[in-house]
Amino acid sequence: MKITNKQKDAKPSNITLQDLGKAMSQIDLSNVPPNKIQNAVFDQFMRVMQDTVQCGKTAYEIKQSRRLRNRLG
Repeated sequence: MKITNKQKDAKPSNITLQDLGKAMSQIDLSNVPPNKIQNAVFDQFMRVMQDTVQCGKTAYEIKQSRRLRNRLG
């Protein structure tokens, strides 16, 4: 049996669990089509990660990833 440490790859962040909940609850899904709700929630999560991760390189990678994902639809 192989045991993996998922926390090993975690990046330090400046956000608490309560703050993450508040940030995620701020998304307005009233104008989002039902088939795109999952993408909108994921984009909000990535935006929060981008703004709170401590590593500048990781924040830049998340930002570029969000841009590419939004361009692709």
